[in-house]
Amino acid sequence: MMITEIQIKDCASYDHNGVTLRDLKEINFIYGPNGSGKTTLSNAIAYREKYPQCRITWENNISLKAFVYNRNFINENFGSNKNQKGIFTLGKVEKDAKELIDARKLEMAQSNTDIIRDITAIEGLNANIEIKETHLAEDCWKVYTPLKDIFKPAFKGSAFKNTFKDRCKAEAHNSSDLLDLTSLKEKAARIYSGSTEPKTDISLIHFNALQAMESHEIWAKRIFGKEDVDIAALIKKLNNSDWVKQGLVYYSGKGDVCPFCQQKTPDNFESQLNEYFDETYLSHLKVLTDIKSDYWARTEGVVAEIQMLLESKNNMVDHERLEEFKTRLTLKIKANKERIDSKIKEPGSIIELESLTPELESINELIQDARKKIALHNETVKNLARESSQLTGEVWRYIIEQLKLVFQRYHSDLATSVKIIEDLELRISQNEGSLKMLREEIAKLEMQGTNVAQTKNEINALLGKFGFTGFKLAESTEEKGSYQMIRPNGERAERTLSEGEKTVITFLYFYHLLKGSVERDSINVDRIVVFDDPISSLDGDALFIVSHLIRRIIEDIRSKKGNVRQLFVLTHNVDFHQEVSFRKVKNLNDETYWILRKEHDFSTIEQYDSNPVNSSYELLWREVKEHPDSITLDITLRRIIETYFKAYEGISTDVIVNQLDEKDRMLAGYLFTGYDEGVDGSTGELYTTVERDNYLRVFRNVFEKTNHLDHYHQMMGTSV
Repeated sequence: MMITEIQIKDCASYDHNGVTLRDLKEINFIYGPNGSGKTTLSNAIAYREKYPQCRITWENNISLKAFVYNRNFINENFGSNKNQKGIFTLGKVEKDAKELIDARKLEMAQSNTDIIRDITAIEGLNANIEIKETHLAEDCWKVYTPLKDIFKPAFKGSAFKNTFKDRCKAEAHNSSDLLDLTSLKEKAARIYSGSTEPKTDISLIHFNALQAMESHEIWAKRIFGKEDVDIAALIKKLNNSDWVKQGLVYYSGKGDVCPFCQQKTPDNFESQLNEYFDETYLSHLKVLTDIKSDYWARTEGVVAEIQMLLESKNNMVDHERLEEFKTRLTLKIKANKERIDSKIKEPGSIIELESLTPELESINELIQDARKKIALHNETVKNLARESSQLTGEVWRYIIEQLKLVFQRYHSDLATSVKIIEDLELRISQNEGSLKMLREEIAKLEMQGTNVAQTKNEINALLGKFGFTGFKLAESTEEKGSYQMIRPNGERAERTLSEGEKTVITFLYFYHLLKGSVERDSINVDRIVVFDDPISSLDGDALFIVSHLIRRIIEDIRSKKGNVRQLFVLTHNVDFHQEVSFRKVKNLNDETYWILRKEHDFSTIEQYDSNPVNSSYELLWREVKEHPDSITLDITLRRIIETYFKAYEGISTDVIVNQLDEKDRMLAGYLFTGYDEGVDGSTGELYTTVERDNYLRVFRNVFEKTNHLDHYHQMMGTSV
């Protein structure tokens, strides 16, 4: 069992169309630069309930537990002075018990195979039933077609093939009088000739929720950050925390320079800002955005109700006055939306929403008047409606009689299929019961040999191979069955771990978690695994060892060892991608290759038949050839020039610029230096006003003027 398809959309850098990874296999490699959407993809697999708009399709509709290694895993499992849950693995057990466990696993595999076989058989039978339903609909439609115009009112709500078929099923026990077709036509001519028909009642508009939102206390609340932080006094003096909050977006992760005044900030400046805008501040902002979303939806729904009433041409409603109230209502709604948006933009402000109640109450008065008129009208035509209803029953009685043989054949065939399905479902239930008992028996057997010490020892051994001797895992003395990290002098190490140390211990912890579980009874649960950039902050030697360990997982998957059924590896590191995807045996049909990119601010993905990632330098040229419209084109061109001319040829960009024509020198200067980049790291106004063709032309001229045009043609795959 594994994932066969993933669709990611409407989140982070994925637009409404999103991306779809189809025909996934046991081993899947996804390359993508930073910011291309890798972590969002891994989170969508790890936290499926948080991404309902995304879709994950499982083989045979059987989902497995997902083990995902990314930044969230590190943060959730390795906080300051936080004990790590021990990983239970199957240690040394008696030979007889081990053989019994293996035998029970084979029985479980057979039961799973039987369940999948029976589920497939049920799906086939249901597909056959659907075919029978289609044939039944066609047979019913043949009876309907010559009668549809004569008895049109009797067929109201049943004027489509499937709805007509369903109505025929519902009328199977119709007890109306059976009349011949001539008698039915005579009655229809008399009853349907009149133009008076009962009118449908109109519902009042409910707006209690809107009233509650309009009077919500949040509008009068000035929303500021936490006041007991050192920087709070400065923000209070500025009297503009909203401006500071907006600036934080540009400051976070961009270094230690203020984005507004360009002056160096104190070391703890960013942490104080984040503490100032604490959970209370964020929760108030969430209340604002939640109310906005609800207010938008409810007001749009109310306006839609009124518009439908106007379009219905119901002559019982005063359309002129209704249109007048609708106009006044929409103006107020527009004004309220603008005020809500201003409140969200500046949470420290106070606003007051205009009440929609006067207009909505006036509209409901119009509707109530119309309802009184409709009730009076329907009472007038009651007797005619009774006769019409009687005729409807007689028409359907006639139709059912025409279809008697058709339904006899249908029910006979259906009964056979339903009986087989019931037998298969019973067998599935029995096999599921057997699986439960087998799992319980295996869990009891494994309890005899499970421990957390074995994992601790294996992790510590690998730490030594990595060259990390400044700390190790020890079994916690405070919490049984958990680990803590200690220095050689016995001190706790969690708070003082370097980024490299933290990365390697979390990876090794995750790697061993794949062999076991933090619960004793879940060691042998089948699972899928996702590695999202696992080599951050590691040197070349560690990169090699991490790649080796992941390749060991790949070998286990191919040899059907262990509990990992599928693997996803996501990375932005070319060397790591080449190392982990290396294989000695060619033409294995168990891998897929993908490149994830961000184009025009949105993530896109492309599948390749073979590994598309060669060297990082070749990958840059491929980006230019295949994606010249990328918003990072200028950055890619700059990296090629720096790599080739500076690193390979030892030619400075100043020398290159001096060899270009006068008209190209300024553009080349921007291309080489990139000093038109904005505060957020993206290209600024210049790139939006200069066509990409100019960059590509200057790029080619650089190689031509420096007598390296042959290299350009070789890398671009163009003729000289």
